[in-house]
Amino acid sequence: MIVTRPLLAAALVLAAASPLAAQGRGLPDSLVNTKVFPHNTPVREVVTAMRGFTAALGVRCDYCHTEQQGAAATGPAAPRELDFPNDEKRTKRTARLMMLMVRQVNDSVLSRIPERPSPSVAVACVTCHRGVPRPKPLADIVTEAVSAGGVDSASRAYRALRQQYYGRAAYDFGEGTLVAAAQVLLQARRADDALGLLTLDAEFYPASAAVAGQMGEAYLQKGDTAAALARYRQALQLDPNDRFAQMRRRALTRSN
Repeated sequence: MIVTRPLLAAALVLAAASPLAAQGRGLPDSLVNTKVFPHNTPVREVVTAMRGFTAALGVRCDYCHTEQQGAAATGPAAPRELDFPNDEKRTKRTARLMMLMVRQVNDSVLSRIPERPSPSVAVACVTCHRGVPRPKPLADIVTEAVSAGGVDSASRAYRALRQQYYGRAAYDFGEGTLVAAAQVLLQARRADDALGLLTLDAEFYPASAAVAGQMGEAYLQKGDTAAALARYRQALQLDPNDRFAQMRRRALTRSN
């Protein structure tokens, strides 16, 4: 979905309209290279959709659109001319598929929900993306960072994302995220890596019984029953109703 003049990103892409408005350009008369939007869609309607895509993914026009060959810029801050009809970028081609997916979910799946409440919930780009181009759960990002570069690398990645996105909907920075990542590592018999993430979690949530209890699991896997018992007792001090910690404490107390 592209415009006949290089004005707006209208190619079913996550492109921003605001930079074009800053260039003082008006709206185009028609669209070209339409693949998902009907060709006769009003240009203003497409512009509004593009603004929604940009906000949902936290991107700008050049995320999906290529720069025009030979386009001249008068300075580093000058707006760049984009080749909107060009389909070269993978992100642009992917965006079209994502829009078709959203349409199918809303029209063919959600529409079949029995006794669907009204007003009904509909899927949109922001439903998954929440301000980031790739809607990957934070726990997955952290565990992949551990595998790629170790706990220190994962810690840096977590801190950087927390600094940039904390307070926004993009990622869940609650205590449970790193606990979940630690559980994945424990299943892979990587207790030391799990402890590294849990130590980071405890920095932000020192009063978390869940973090203390999961540390107990990590120490137990390492064979350090004394340290494990201390962590389970800590978890029960923080939450006397933690049944899992109660069970572990009883078992370790009997065995010792």
